[in-house]
Amino acid sequence: MLWPLTQGMEMTYATPFPRYSAFALVDAHVHIHPCFPLESFLEGALENFRRAASRLSLFGSATGCLLLAEMAGARWLRRARDGEETAEGWTLVRTEEESSLVARRITGESAGDSIGESLILVAGRQIAARERLEVLALGRDVDIPDGLPLDETLLRVRLSGALPVLPWGFGKWWGHRGGLVAEALARQDGELYLGDNSGRLRLAGEPRLLREARERGLLILPGTDPLPFPDHSGRAGSFGFVLEGPLDERQPAEDLLRRIRSLREQPRTYGRGETLPRFLRDQATLQLRQVCA
Repeated sequence: MLWPLTQGMEMTYATPFPRYSAFALVDAHVHIHPCFPLESFLEGALENFRRAASRLSLFGSATGCLLLAEMAGARWLRRARDGEETAEGWTLVRTEEESSLVARRITGESAGDSIGESLILVAGRQIAARERLEVLALGRDVDIPDGLPLDETLLRVRLSGALPVLPWGFGKWWGHRGGLVAEALARQDGELYLGDNSGRLRLAGEPRLLREARERGLLILPGTDPLPFPDHSGRAGSFGFVLEGPLDERQPAEDLLRRIRSLREQPRTYGRGETLPRFLRDQATLQLRQVCA
């Protein structure tokens, strides 16, 4: 569903943004961890998309889209489509395809009607390759096991019809593993995207491999990549990119895949990396394994 946007926060980017009558804001790396209350997760995503549109001075009608990257054993989207997931104040509505659903916010009688605001959630998987690199398969609910070699994992993602993405991860693009990512970029032997995320330290600047990808004309699909900590439950939607025009709510996954593949230049991105204190805290917590179950 679309929501109208009015002028709010001041422009925070140096260059003006095109005036679209309608657009989609896309977070391309989303986890719904078990410790995330679904209501606060959805409310946070809706608010973050609104805030991003205001900061970008976008005044048309907007659609917020969350691309899931479910890990091995996680089947949230399948359960939601089967009616096994609920969120107070929201309805989860099946689409005409197996790879998506619409989360529609119920505004209540005080809003004057029963039409709520909505988010689109699209299927995707996060696969751990043998070399301890992550591969995202966006737009499809694929069954590709962890532990396969990186090249085979990428090939299987391509054959599935999903978008193959190598997402940045702290420490994972250094040394030998960084060399494997660089080799994949140099070969360009098939469809490939890189992923940026909001957990990257803001002060460190853009990683070298992301800069090289831009120079080679590869697209970067940013997303939040929330960690499995309760205070990350409201992060979805705060880091992503913009597509002109609304998504087709009947078949949003297919529409999104088609439109990303038709891009000829890097779409406008939004969001900021992590501050040093929060970055250090999150990394220390990961090391101590104090994550939610």
